[in-house]
Amino acid sequence: MVTTYSVPKHTEQVIPERMNLFKSLTLLALILGCFWLSQLGVNIIDSQFSTLSNGNNGWHFALKWTWVVSLAIINAILVMGLGILGHEAAHKGLFNNPFWNDFCGGIFISFLLIPFYSFKEFHLTHHRYTHIPGKDPEEPVNNHSAFLALTIGPLIGLGIHYKTLVEYLLSDSPKIRSQGWKDIGFISWIVIFYFYLIPLAHLSLVYTVFPLLVFLPFVFMVRNVSEHHGIPAQNAKSINSQLKVDSWMILSNPIMDWLWSNSNYHQIHHRYPYLHYPYLPEVFTATKDEQPYIVINGYLSAVFRALSQKYYGSDTDIQGF
Repeated sequence: MVTTYSVPKHTEQVIPERMNLFKSLTLLALILGCFWLSQLGVNIIDSQFSTLSNGNNGWHFALKWTWVVSLAIINAILVMGLGILGHEAAHKGLFNNPFWNDFCGGIFISFLLIPFYSFKEFHLTHHRYTHIPGKDPEEPVNNHSAFLALTIGPLIGLGIHYKTLVEYLLSDSPKIRSQGWKDIGFISWIVIFYFYLIPLAHLSLVYTVFPLLVFLPFVFMVRNVSEHHGIPAQNAKSINSQLKVDSWMILSNPIMDWLWSNSNYHQIHHRYPYLHYPYLPEVFTATKDEQPYIVINGYLSAVFRALSQKYYGSDTDIQGF
């Protein structure tokens, strides 16, 4: 059946500024709330076990760190949501005003310890050369077994971003140098937030920031590995092919869709990179029977599948999806 649906053009969209502001403030409040709950839980557990015999030390340790780790993983998911709003800013889709778009985007993505302008160049290049060997900047991060990508991938990625930041600072272009110094400002802010303001609020780094920073790279890579792993390599001829299949469509739940701003509709995002995230679900619903997609249910399913696949897969690897 021929559809009458038309994918919105760039000029037909409305940036959801109020939603973005509300979401960012909500995520910030939830992140701070997780830090506070982690410390509160530790205080209560320590207080309860302080009156018991030393024979309960094992239970004390297990209960306390189960609580801390659980909150750290939840907080990593929340911080990832804030970083994804920074990704929206890289596509000029956070706020209409260019200054506030970049400023807030830089603040948000700094929670991932990633410099904004370096990320913007990296990410837009990734869009142009998605999954093309030797050209896609994500290749050094992801072109390993999924296990290695999940573990060492974040370190490789951060190394690339900070190398680019140094190049910005040494650039002959005043504009690029300015972007480099802005990135220094964003990263300085998050260092102050994590390592000065949080302790200033009488929250222990041991139970708040450090656990978050341990689990944040893994949560980041769960999303990253789920996006392209196992898909056949693309080539230069496919760059301008709008209906190429270079990304997974991950069916998630409404909570994760909201927290991560529909980033699971990844093939839609790569097919129409100008689309703001509220439009992605409706485009998928309208085009899923007419355009090619490879669909998988949930991030965990995507990761478990990736563990048995090479980064550059074959056509047979994606059959049935």
